[in-house]
Amino acid sequence: MKKLPKLLYVPGLLLMSLLLHGCIESFSPPEITSASSYLVVDGFLNTSSSGSSQIKLSRTQNVTDLTAPQVEPRAQIRVEGDKGSQLAFTEAQPGTYKLEPIAYREGEKYRLHIRTSDGKEYLSDYVPAIQTPPIDSVTYRVQPDQSGVQIYVSTHDPLNTTRFYRWSFDETWMYQMPLYSAFEVVNNEMKLRTEDISTCWSHRSASRILVGSSIKLSEDIIQDASVTYVPASSGKLRVKYSILVKQYGLSQEEYEYWTALAKTTESTGSLFDPQPAQVTGNIRCVSDPKELVFGFFSASKQQEQRLFITEYLGRYVSACEPTDTLALAQALQTLDLILVEFPVPGSSQPLYITGTASCADCRLEGGTTTKPEYWR
Repeated sequence: MKKLPKLLYVPGLLLMSLLLHGCIESFSPPEITSASSYLVVDGFLNTSSSGSSQIKLSRTQNVTDLTAPQVEPRAQIRVEGDKGSQLAFTEAQPGTYKLEPIAYREGEKYRLHIRTSDGKEYLSDYVPAIQTPPIDSVTYRVQPDQSGVQIYVSTHDPLNTTRFYRWSFDETWMYQMPLYSAFEVVNNEMKLRTEDISTCWSHRSASRILVGSSIKLSEDIIQDASVTYVPASSGKLRVKYSILVKQYGLSQEEYEYWTALAKTTESTGSLFDPQPAQVTGNIRCVSDPKELVFGFFSASKQQEQRLFITEYLGRYVSACEPTDTLALAQALQTLDLILVEFPVPGSSQPLYITGTASCADCRLEGGTTTKPEYWR
């Protein structure tokens, strides 16, 4: 039987190899095995008076490389205004550069200037600072079968000047373990815990690209644009869930960039994965204009709104029960966590009920016991 063609995706190149019936030798062209590493620029200038700006630099990688993307440390980044502004970013951590909130000049256009540690310089086009309208509402609807919630965002621009939008979001959810561990062994002694390890908060930033436009409407109104669906099976809705939706006004050029990139990342994963050459954005290498650079620099006022959801949807699929009742000497040696102690009539030594860490320690699910400042 004749096999179907196989598509090979590499940065800037899509190869097709016909896999015919019979024995064949593996084919590894240099475009795949030795893919060039191109600069990826992720971030924008936040012109909100209270919001900081962040730029992340990384490198594309071979499509077969399963390691984490390589970040670009020790670069010099500044934003230059066409009226003389010079805004320098500082490296907060390797590959991540930040600019604290400052006052911006009205009507000034901005461009991004990057000098990497190897001396290469990159410039973006000058872009105007877009005044993003506020978010009108962030709402949700519970599915009729209680299987999850759908989250929406609505906005409008009374001046009818924005028309193009992008959204991102950060999720935070509180969760609690089925068993509560009140005691711990410290220096071979039984002590009351000073930290509650039964309640945690987890955080995740969106990786999807969300864009919308009102260009075909008579008024600049976005009503109930889909942000994300949160399934009850994810465990995020068991206690309390929160989402921070961020909104950015776009130019038409940037909207077309994000739209094209969204179609690409549906199959490749994220902005940091290898990208096709046609989605390169508005940033160029000064010394070699033909060098591929991925990313789009923009300037806009970030608007945001937070939503809390308390629907108590979903449950633990595995049963969690106490595992044993032990005397003190045994409890000091057990690998399980100590849940509670209770006195024994006629004895000076209490007994201790134990349980598995997977049922009592929320940190094992990746969360932290530190309550976020915005949590209410």
